[in-house]
Amino acid sequence: MDRILVVDDHVQNCEIIGDVLTAWGYDVYNAFHGMEALKAVTTYRPDLILLDVMLPGMNGFEVCKKIKNNPQTADIPIIMLTVLNEVEDRIRCFDVGAEEFLSKPVNYNELKNRIITLINNKRQLAKMESQKQIIQGFLETMRLKDEELFKHTCLVKDYCEKVANLLSITDERLEHLLIGAYLHDIGKIIIDSEFEHVEIGVKMVSPLNLAKWITPFIYNHHEKINGQGYPDKLRGYQMSVELQILSTVNHFIKIWQETEDREKAFKVIEKETKQGLWDSTVCNALKQVIADEEFLEQFKMG
Repeated sequence: MDRILVVDDHVQNCEIIGDVLTAWGYDVYNAFHGMEALKAVTTYRPDLILLDVMLPGMNGFEVCKKIKNNPQTADIPIIMLTVLNEVEDRIRCFDVGAEEFLSKPVNYNELKNRIITLINNKRQLAKMESQKQIIQGFLETMRLKDEELFKHTCLVKDYCEKVANLLSITDERLEHLLIGAYLHDIGKIIIDSEFEHVEIGVKMVSPLNLAKWITPFIYNHHEKINGQGYPDKLRGYQMSVELQILSTVNHFIKIWQETEDREKAFKVIEKETKQGLWDSTVCNALKQVIADEEFLEQFKMG
């Protein structure tokens, strides 16, 4: 039975939401202030936390930040619940590491869906723990050997994730895309050749269980939907949406790093999309990601 920690200083709120969660089949534990919540996280080991922002003493933002800064508890998904509904509050929730933000009064259908999704994601990540260690080993080797390549890889992964989220790519498909983004240029650790690095990369992962699904991300991330890419000259209908995201984002990041101008880099992608090189849906999602980032940058600057 999955365990959920409910943190709210109002006993009645805990009882109401506890009854709902119990009816859904969850084991529930209540904490009524920040210090009690931090203790419960280590003793009760919940699979998910519902955390109210407006707590006496240590507020929910501070509790969330402490949980996420502790390597032993950082993987526990947190849904923050609050009557606050300003943009600043939402931004702060995500800044301290919360996975979700829901306004009170809570829509229980929405809450149930978020809980199921987050717990399932946590399970999938646990299964991939040994896989993650292998990936981290590859990435650490890359960082030590070529810091610029490492920066490129991290940027590609971050933008792939943001574009995928806008296109509602979730669960296993999202996990495969993000791992593929991390390892797409792994062959460059051995050889910095435009064509050969994809072949070397495939050989590097071939002994691993993930080879059967990660190979296209490594071997075909230079394809374009009009068949003018390499090495297989694939067309759009032969490429998964995830591979199209990776190939588009990879090219965007490459131009951005070369020009040191994000806006100029996207204009190239936009022009090439009109020429048929990239998918318009992926391009539009990337455009939205960039617009959202610019808004947040301006907002933080005041």
